[in-house]
Amino acid sequence: MLSRPLMQRSSALGFLTVGMGAGAVVLVLAGLVKGSFAALDHFTTAQWIAGIYLGAGGGALAFILWVMALARATPTRVANTMTVNPIAATLLAALLIGGPITANLLVGLLAVFAGIWIATSEAKPA
Repeated sequence: MLSRPLMQRSSALGFLTVGMGAGAVVLVLAGLVKGSFAALDHFTTAQWIAGIYLGAGGGALAFILWVMALARATPTRVANTMTVNPIAATLLAALLIGGPITANLLVGLLAVFAGIWIATSEAKPA
């Protein structure tokens, strides 16, 4: 919501690139300070592929689509669609790998759906 005026003055992709680039620089600097890059020497090919997939698909592509959606819809509507990701991941985990469906999960799902309902319900005049 706060970024909408900036997005209107630039392209969605340009806005995204600057934001993600700034975040990447900060993370690389923090990694250098903490010595976190030493662990990369021990990564297997499968771990590199998984990391690149998560970064490109789950990170970059998701944020590109998110910024494009913000340029075309209200922030409330876009935020509501973002709640689908953890719900879908949880349900897929239950179906594909037998992830547990616990009471906490069900309460969380109810809370998410209640939040969506509240956010999308029109206020009624008093």
